[in-house]
Amino acid sequence: MKRYRFKTHAVDDFRPLVDMAPIKMPWWCTGSAGDGRSVSIVCYLPEGEDLYKYWDDAYQIETEEADEILYTDRFPKPDWLRRED
Repeated sequence: MKRYRFKTHAVDDFRPLVDMAPIKMPWWCTGSAGDGRSVSIVCYLPEGEDLYKYWDDAYQIETEEADEILYTDRFPKPDWLRRED
């Protein structure tokens, strides 16, 4: 899988365009730009899954390979994924 960090201009509704529950991959909004024109998102996606399917205006994309999803205090397991357990 891959871990992505990117920005999107969808500051009012930055949720993914496609529900991520079926693929059981988390995402988080990590903050907004000082000018209020963008937000930063971190998400995990399975190998081969297209980021633009979920955020079609993603830019300044950073990606890294990940063997597992690391949940932390800053990146807790989302409630909607907990209900799936």
